[in-house]
Amino acid sequence: MTTPNIALLQEVRARRYSENVANVFKLIGFLFLALVVAYLVMLLAAPHRSWETTHVLFLLFWVALFGALYVGGNLVILFWPILIYFWASVKSARQWTLLSLLQTAIETGKPLQDIIRAYAAGGSGWNSAGLNRFAASLESGYSLDAAIREHKGLFRYDVAGMVRLGDSPETLRSLEAVAQDERDFSAIRTYTVIRVIYLCTMCVWMLGPMAFMFLRIIPEFGKIFQDFDTQLPVLTAVVISVGNAFGMYWVLAVPFSLLFVAAAVVFLILQTNAVVFRPIGFRRIFRSIDSAKFLRIFAVGVRHRFAIPAILERYRWIVPSDYLRKKGVKIQKSVEQGGDWIDAVHRAGFVSGPEASLLKSAQRTGNTATMLDQLAQSKERLQICKDDLFSKLVFIPLVFLLGGVIGTFVVGMFLPLLKLITSLSAF
Repeated sequence: MTTPNIALLQEVRARRYSENVANVFKLIGFLFLALVVAYLVMLLAAPHRSWETTHVLFLLFWVALFGALYVGGNLVILFWPILIYFWASVKSARQWTLLSLLQTAIETGKPLQDIIRAYAAGGSGWNSAGLNRFAASLESGYSLDAAIREHKGLFRYDVAGMVRLGDSPETLRSLEAVAQDERDFSAIRTYTVIRVIYLCTMCVWMLGPMAFMFLRIIPEFGKIFQDFDTQLPVLTAVVISVGNAFGMYWVLAVPFSLLFVAAAVVFLILQTNAVVFRPIGFRRIFRSIDSAKFLRIFAVGVRHRFAIPAILERYRWIVPSDYLRKKGVKIQKSVEQGGDWIDAVHRAGFVSGPEASLLKSAQRTGNTATMLDQLAQSKERLQICKDDLFSKLVFIPLVFLLGGVIGTFVVGMFLPLLKLITSLSAF
């Protein structure tokens, strides 16, 4: 695309941005004008009550302003998982869009840098700046492999590895199948994230009231019943005992609460694939998805007849997790020492025993790459199903548990009130 066309697209983008900003201010101005008109109408209808009208409208204005700030603050604090998930979704959409641009360049024979610059001209911010830097690298003579290596983050690491090993139409068709599979199962993944978000939000909302009840209300209830020398029901006595114990030892619960919050945060971040790291305690949970990405990269390398050590070395270069990188090192060392790569992959945990047997059979028939792709697809789908099942098994019992705790507290506090009212009425 020529420079005048790019300049024209940038001018259109700037005008569209200016129009959006102007529309926002127009909306604010319209609301303010409506408020002023309502104020004038009320003054004309009741001029003798001008002070009350001014006071009420001024109060409504400040309530609306602080209400908006309060709601916005709660959305940021309590619904931060939604922000993480939204950011990850936007990032994934941009990565797949860039991949489609690469496919367009290969199919049409047009320079990739021109297509990328045309696309970047329609956007703004750091993403467009990154795309322009990527296009500049291609224009300066960088190969596609070197440009992807230089500008990390534009592609997901497994996609970057597949493209760097072979930017052929066959590889792009495989990536299209991956993208379609992700779209087909995106609803299940979204429901999984929503369950975790809902549970975390509900726990955060309940934490303050429940702490207030246990620390302030329950001790006062106990004193009231003691003053009236009332025989408490068993359930009420248990609730008061638990409340008193919590009031004395609540400090011990703080580390466990922080650990739970930290685990939920880490799980959500890992679930969105916004970043890839594998802390201890989460490695087995995401084993299937890590195996699927490894097998896809390996399949492209085998299909383009790369040496096994070269494929493993490329995997070590692109994978962002130190834990997964060490796995790649172990496999590479085993292969360089003369070991069978399928056995080494099995020992690393990327494939099971039966899957290793299938790979050996496929290797004898020359269908290794196809079998690797099929195993990767099945493992990725297995990961989605496991996450969905895990979220359901955790979400449903915890919701019932929270409901049971609240119900027990309410019933336990209500039961002695009838007896107390009866005792007071006797006087």
